[in-house]
Amino acid sequence: MIKNITIEGFKCFHKRQSIPLSQINLLYGKNGRGKSTIAQSFLLLAQTMKECNDIAELRLMGDLVALGTFDEVVNVNTESKKFYWAFQDDDNRIELGFEKLPQKTQMAKLCELLVNEENRFDVKTTSDKEIVSENKSVSTTSDIMMLQNFKLLQYVSAERLGPKNNSAKIDSLDNNRLGVKGEYVINVLSNQGSLFQEKVCEVLSEILTGATLEAKPKDDDSVELFLDSVNNGHKFRPINVGFGYSYVLPVIVAALLAKKGSILIVENPEAHLHPGAQSRLAKFLIEVSIKNNIQLLIETHSDHVVNGLRIAMKQKLNDLSPNDAEIIFFSHDDINTNSSVKIIKCDRFGELSDYPDDFLDEWTKQLVTLV
Repeated sequence: MIKNITIEGFKCFHKRQSIPLSQINLLYGKNGRGKSTIAQSFLLLAQTMKECNDIAELRLMGDLVALGTFDEVVNVNTESKKFYWAFQDDDNRIELGFEKLPQKTQMAKLCELLVNEENRFDVKTTSDKEIVSENKSVSTTSDIMMLQNFKLLQYVSAERLGPKNNSAKIDSLDNNRLGVKGEYVINVLSNQGSLFQEKVCEVLSEILTGATLEAKPKDDDSVELFLDSVNNGHKFRPINVGFGYSYVLPVIVAALLAKKGSILIVENPEAHLHPGAQSRLAKFLIEVSIKNNIQLLIETHSDHVVNGLRIAMKQKLNDLSPNDAEIIFFSHDDINTNSSVKIIKCDRFGELSDYPDDFLDEWTKQLVTLV
């Protein structure tokens, strides 16, 4: 589990910011304050490790996230024109520095690497596969276990596909790959078979208070999906069922397929869901996280997702304890020049440790205006 991330010079984080992490992390705050920046730090490492098994050249454009060029991601106020990350897990700490790679503008060159404060190299030349140090020995990042674990990361973006009646048939997908938009979810459901579909249907029905689901081959070239909003055995094309069913489906499937000890990042799981369903979905994700030791990062604007965590804590869902979860609240300081965070904890009664401005207070503000 990643216990801490430190970030400096990357996107909206000008000054160095150290952020403790728990097993369950809700990223909450106004738009443009750094929630996605934290998630993208994980995603850039994950897509580079999956593609190259090394981070000598960080891929800024890839299947998980496409951020553009180096100049677009380095903080505009950073004089060094470098950005830094540090990740601490249960055993080790790695510190990474990246600078511009002039010939490859959609990549960033690894220029610093410290493992447990030991400098692994002083860069002289680089290639796709190796970093050559002053003593001419080769030091790669492919053998660092923490980085290897990033290859298991699952990600469901906020920009998910809506209802799709069918999809081109793909018999094998690497690591049951759903696609960041959930574009392969029908294939994954069909490939996983009836028992897995029954489990997905059970969860879907619990969250949305009723569901029927079936994914199966249509012919040699395509697979199709049928849904219903009640448990009466009838099946309809997704376009004829509530939009929320199709939108939440990749989130449920990703959680059920996430490997033990891996990282799951979900953006705006609450989209297109009734408030009660938002809270129940949060409880489901928390339950899976604790049961399978999955580190969970949820980017959300939903008070109901936050309250789902509070209820799960009060009910001691799967022996959930206050040390297992936190809310990371993002804001700006220094007259909007740097993003900052505040850690909000939830005690065993579901009470929160702090209520900063713009956190769970919009209802009160609106009621005051109405009264």
